Amino acid sequence: MARGQHRYRHRRLEGEKKNRAVVKAYNAPSTVKETARRDVRVKALIKAQLAAGKPLSATAQSWVARQVGRPFTKLTAEQIAKAI
Repeated sequence: MARGQHRYRHRRLEGEKKNRAVVKAYNAPSTVKETARRDVRVKALIKAQLAAGKPLSATAQSWVARQVGRPFTKLTAEQIAKAI
């Protein structure tokens, strides 16, 4: 009996995997737009914080680290400026 239950679970998980792929493909164009809007917003935030002489907020640090592909604590000022 247990084996049969696993078989059905496996079929259900395969179907869910296919559904996730379809939904991801459907949502991809809107996420590109959202990412572009967020990039503009965070760049403005970073420029304002640097101009005011304040340290970068956690949001800005996270964004810069993702853009460069390294942890924020390992970044230099030149890499941060290049990411903006």
